[in-house]
Amino acid sequence: MKEQIYIIGHKNPDTDSIVASLAYAKLKQELGVNAIAARIGEVNTETDYILKKFKVEEPVYLQNAKVKLYEVAFDEPLLIQKDHTIKDAWSRMSARKSKVLYVVDHEQKLIGVVSLSDIAKVLYNENSEMNRTLMKETPVENICRVLDGEFVHQDERYRPNGNVYIVTNHQSVYSDDNYKDAIVVLSDDLQLQKRIISDGAACLILVGVDIISQSIMKLAKEYHCTIIKTKLDMFKVARRIYRCPSVELIMSRKIVAFNDHAYIDDAYHQMSQSRYRSYPVLNNQGEVIGSIARYHLLNYAKKKFILVDHNETSQSIDYLEDGEVLEVVDHHRIGDVETTTPVHFRNEIIGSTCTIIAKMYKEHGITPCKTIASLLCCAIISDTMNFHSPTSTHQDREIAKELSKIAGLDLDDMAAEMFRAVATLKGRSTSEILYNDFKEYNIDGKRIAIGQINIADEEELRDIREEMLSYMETINTINKFDILMMCFTSVDGSGSNLLFVGNLKKVVDEAFKEDIMDDLYFVDGIVSRKKQIIPTLSKLLKEG
Repeated sequence: MKEQIYIIGHKNPDTDSIVASLAYAKLKQELGVNAIAARIGEVNTETDYILKKFKVEEPVYLQNAKVKLYEVAFDEPLLIQKDHTIKDAWSRMSARKSKVLYVVDHEQKLIGVVSLSDIAKVLYNENSEMNRTLMKETPVENICRVLDGEFVHQDERYRPNGNVYIVTNHQSVYSDDNYKDAIVVLSDDLQLQKRIISDGAACLILVGVDIISQSIMKLAKEYHCTIIKTKLDMFKVARRIYRCPSVELIMSRKIVAFNDHAYIDDAYHQMSQSRYRSYPVLNNQGEVIGSIARYHLLNYAKKKFILVDHNETSQSIDYLEDGEVLEVVDHHRIGDVETTTPVHFRNEIIGSTCTIIAKMYKEHGITPCKTIASLLCCAIISDTMNFHSPTSTHQDREIAKELSKIAGLDLDDMAAEMFRAVATLKGRSTSEILYNDFKEYNIDGKRIAIGQINIADEEELRDIREEMLSYMETINTINKFDILMMCFTSVDGSGSNLLFVGNLKKVVDEAFKEDIMDDLYFVDGIVSRKKQIIPTLSKLLKEG
């Protein structure tokens, strides 16, 4: 599958940013690129209205540029249930050439891990006490199954002490060995069988015995001795007997596991502090879905990004440095996004990023579909304030006219509908207003943040002005911007009401004092952050 490329606009995205992501992703797909439109913030009211009008889904949300485990190709897990035997585990490991098994319950939830070394301790360790403990807890059904046996008599009082005897010599009948509650393996020796049962053995495993005498059966029932017979020879029984315990008895319950939504760098850090070869990957339900090792995380592919409508790190996705930027399409000033390799960088003096995207459709000889053309029209109208903004250009208007023919829209009617539907403060919280279209800038080391929203009625601002200022002061106490500004821009393009706080707020007063029109700080003709507010503030800040 082709590598996935995310096309993202800026934080707190406006309509231009969201539509640019959608439209450019569609163009890239037409060109055979596996592009996905994404967003790094919530859509505002205007954008939501437009997307719903044209029945278009929001771009997918990305929290940051870091890669998560589910985005890495990890191994298929080797699973086993807790009641399966060591023999089962050994067989699965051998077949898959794996050194670890993940023990799960019947709902596939992880409960333990069994490694090759765990099995080796049982099969090759001379610590008889450990084996005795295991055999004491091993169900007799496991023994019968592992030895390919069948029950001759299964007693309800099966209570082994864990001792296992392999009896091959007839002279054992005269030995001092005490077989009480033991598991005993022997061949066809009637006298020895009677002696072992009479001693109170918990289980008698008969090798190479075809017929069980009635006297032995009677004695087994009297002394509560379970009898199993097997066609395996004595050597094979001796090899398999300690493979009968359930894996639950040898598994490790101290598990280092990772949720599939964990970040790779966090997982790798935790791996570096432990000694395991591989680690289980779980989904949110606790089910094992994969197995991952250090080598999976050494050369993983970074997330690939195309940035639209921005080129500053403060406005882009968090941890952008952990991703890879392939391309930038923008109409703002050149910012501080750094790349490790050369990239396609397209920046034009134009009113809307979507105008550039529409031009790129033409350059590739591709006509956008009616829905994409409609979205592009709305984005251009929004970002140019229906061509009243000083950022608007002749190209914006001409491109929008061409798109409107494809979309079957009247631009003025569409603009009136959009602004009428969303240019109001009523029903919005102070947070929704501030972050409707919010951008951060760095000017000579000074942090500037500006929110912007369109309004049709200035009196709506009068009702919330004091509350809004108080909220902005609270936000600035946390974020410590040198200037935090909110622009309430008239939909007719005549100007904006400004609210501002911060330790350098006097710079705003100095910048616009000549154009203030009323007590709501309406600044005549100021509607663009990019062409009017930021350049003016930048000049004053640099002058000191």
